[in-house]
Amino acid sequence: MRRFVRSHATELALLAVIAVICVFLSFATDRFFTLGNAFDLLNTSSVNIIFAVGLLVVLIAGGIDISFAVAASVVQYLAATVLGWIGGGNWIVGLIIAGALGVALGCINAFLIHRFRIISIVATISTFNIFFGLLMFFTGGVSIYNLPDWLTTRVVLFEREMADGTWAEITLPVLIMAICVFATWTLITRTTTGRQLYAFGDNPEGARRFGINI
Repeated sequence: MRRFVRSHATELALLAVIAVICVFLSFATDRFFTLGNAFDLLNTSSVNIIFAVGLLVVLIAGGIDISFAVAASVVQYLAATVLGWIGGGNWIVGLIIAGALGVALGCINAFLIHRFRIISIVATISTFNIFFGLLMFFTGGVSIYNLPDWLTTRVVLFEREMADGTWAEITLPVLIMAICVFATWTLITRTTTGRQLYAFGDNPEGARRFGINI
């Protein structure tokens, strides 16, 4: 038990802080510890958590990505545009297109950092401005409103009527979030690549001398 506490001190400290916040909020409002509120928190936080687990991998490797928020906006616009070009689609097609576009933009950052040995924060600040500038240039700052119904309709995976007549719902982004969290946890804790990321983030030169291909 003592070994577990020592090896997970940071995680346990964060859990303690979250517990204190939850206790405070439970006294502040009687609706905090309700199923509806828990589902609302999951639905509204799912996209941010997806961003967070992606950024976590970069941070573990000793880098930082400033451009991910703008890259997400670019991916959203391009994915919606591509779906319009092909005349439709569904959630699976949309996820594949968005994922491919996200990987492509990430590869641009990776190329700049690896090929030219640019510090990650400098490279991603540059691509942040480039991505944002190109997005504003080609769109004129105009949003896309003519979207297919399947893209604008909430996909409800689970719903339950509460005693007060309101509905508690779990939507598709929560499922995607759970998959991303599990995949990231598996990568950084159960694979050789994850251990190499930790080693590289802690000591790049030591990792290189140990034989890790960086």
